[in-house]
Amino acid sequence: MMVARIVALAPLCLLVGCFGSDKIVPVSGRVTLDGEPLSGAVVGYEPIAQEGDLEAGYGSYARTDDDGRYTLRSLNNEDGALVGQHRVSVSTVVGKEGPNGEILGLTKERVPSRYNNDTQLVIEVPEGGTDEANLELESRR
Repeated sequence: MMVARIVALAPLCLLVGCFGSDKIVPVSGRVTLDGEPLSGAVVGYEPIAQEGDLEAGYGSYARTDDDGRYTLRSLNNEDGALVGQHRVSVSTVVGKEGPNGEILGLTKERVPSRYNNDTQLVIEVPEGGTDEANLELESRR
């Protein structure tokens, strides 16, 4: 029954738009933890659905360099992120993939869970993009 509803709504979605903004704009910034650059961290932006949207759209991600700087790339392989509000997560957990696809040897998370699994970080990506999406994280509150 649910599949039938989704199939029935699909053409309407194409006409009026079911998702939030589909405009991708450049987004970059710097991540620090306790004032120090956070290198090798994965930064994820997950769009937040707005009222009236069936879905929020696809997210974006980046890995920070040695100076903590990052430039987002969307999951559909475009540079940047969708315009609008995003829930942002930061993680330093890295694992190696084993011969059967299993994850081996995860590193210890250096970032508190309030910035990754339990993140409450929200950033508004403006229409013109930004190069100042800086994340100043603290290990203690």
